Amino acid sequence: MNTYSIKIALRGVSPMIWRRLRVRGNTSLADLHHIIQIAMSWDNDHLHCFHIYGEDYGIKYDGGMDFTHNARQVFLDDFGFDVGDRFTYTYDFTAYWLCDIRVEAMEPMSTPTPRCFGGSGRQSGDGSRYYKADETLALFDLIVKVVKAKKTTTVGKLRPLIEHYEDVRFSRALVNKQLKESFYS
Repeated sequence: MNTYSIKIALRGVSPMIWRRLRVRGNTSLADLHHIIQIAMSWDNDHLHCFHIYGEDYGIKYDGGMDFTHNARQVFLDDFGFDVGDRFTYTYDFTAYWLCDIRVEAMEPMSTPTPRCFGGSGRQSGDGSRYYKADETLALFDLIVKVVKAKKTTTVGKLRPLIEHYEDVRFSRALVNKQLKESFYS
């Protein structure tokens, strides 16, 4: 069994939003969907599909697409991927979040997976926004005002702004914590 290092990049968004993940070859496409949901901080509220080697794969839901294969029974190793191979993942067919996925490396199974080992770009729980400078700059504006006025402020006044900033900033540690809770317990 292989361990795959994959890069997931959300197409058409600037600044670029991407994640690097390490996943086992015995990861089903249903589990990969769940891993991507965690890594991108999405809520699994919408339909999705993978497009691999000319065929669509996904989890069948009432009112959704019908797939030839059961995504819970199709595993990454089944595709015989090589380094450099690519496929796509589409989430939310209305908003059409299209992710390009590339196999960057393959190695014999080693460390526990799934695991996020890199990423960049804002994230949001509902996928509706990724980067709005005016939302995250409010914290910095308050700090600048306090410093310029040579005043003091309380943590209580800063806390809501810090929590909002942390909510949209990518956190590899948070992603790995959520992956651990979902896949190792």
